[in-house]
Amino acid sequence: MATPARKAASTLDGTTQTDSSPSTGALRFDVYEENSGRHRWRLCASDGRGLATSCESFATRDDAQRAAGENRD
Repeated sequence: MATPARKAASTLDGTTQTDSSPSTGALRFDVYEENSGRHRWRLCASDGRGLATSCESFATRDDAQRAAGENRD
């Protein structure tokens, strides 16, 4: 299992949040870069807990955001 890098996470609405600061919304999708340079998405609760993570990694941030968007509805 890959360990995510501690970098700023980009949400689907284009805003950027650090991994340590919780969001004020109910749920959010974050896209982050792994140490390997590939990208994954994760679904986070308002308190910052991870609820779901993509089972595959993506070559680009855009690909990961697109995949997260497909799981949004």
